Amino acid sequence: MTASQPTRYDLESYQDLAQAPPFFRLRATPTFSPVDINVAFLLRSGWTQAVDRLRLHITVAHDVISKSHPLAKLIGSLEPHLLVRRLDRESQSFVAVSIRIDGQIEVRSNDQVYARKFVAGLCLECPPGFHTLDELEIDETWESEPGAKAMFAGMLAGAFGWDPTHGVPESVRESLEEAHKSLEIDNYRSCVVMSRRTIEAILRFGFPRLLKKPAVDNKGKGLMLDSMIKTFRAASPSPIPQHLLSIADALRLIGNVPGAHAADIEGYQFTRSDAEFAFYAVNHFVDQYFSKIDQEVTQYYTLTISLSPDESA
Repeated sequence: MTASQPTRYDLESYQDLAQAPPFFRLRATPTFSPVDINVAFLLRSGWTQAVDRLRLHITVAHDVISKSHPLAKLIGSLEPHLLVRRLDRESQSFVAVSIRIDGQIEVRSNDQVYARKFVAGLCLECPPGFHTLDELEIDETWESEPGAKAMFAGMLAGAFGWDPTHGVPESVRESLEEAHKSLEIDNYRSCVVMSRRTIEAILRFGFPRLLKKPAVDNKGKGLMLDSMIKTFRAASPSPIPQHLLSIADALRLIGNVPGAHAADIEGYQFTRSDAEFAFYAVNHFVDQYFSKIDQEVTQYYTLTISLSPDESA
């Protein structure tokens, strides 16, 4: 890295591949075995199944994918490896870690500091070995080769493009994020309440879009969650499938007592199971609503990239 080389670039700068900056690439060879994967670190880092990926790429037979597929050349050349992909919206950092069967680790990121911390948290500094970066043979560079940049931009676009919260109204996003943060710090009541609030925000947002009328009663007063669910159920045909409305109703019930309303049940305490049920149920609802029901809110796309070294896009 030169003296003038930044330690990170904004994620938005990779949207235009012709003008995209280099990305940070770290290659590491462990001097020890085995290499542990710290799943607890992923959970602490704010991992979300909507965006982030933990997947094993295996050798693909030549007849599994058509030779005409734009990614056929790439997929056919990949060695088996474990991929960990993380998009951290709060710090605006993206990292993709590939761990090959022979133990070779390759990290791609827009942020040098974040990349080093992430690989340390993922593969080091955990029991039983508590290894450190000093135990890795590391080669670092800022990669500007066109094909490599296209591959990095493709992975980044995949993280953004398949995020069901991309383009979601702030009232929904903020409630969902607060529910997640509450679950992380074991504040189960708040997680349940914010999950319920998220469902209410989605239905209030979708009411005029899907039913073509405001979410108010005949006196102009805003409908409560129960009334909105019943109105959707009564629509023929209902723009929201009945099984999803049942999920919304379950979240309404678990969030009502003891949650959104003050009528506590004596001796009742929310458990982690309650909070996880509410949080994962509302995430499923969000995913289904914005990916299948109200698709105009978000935009999904397929990115085709060229891996030819003499082309930049």
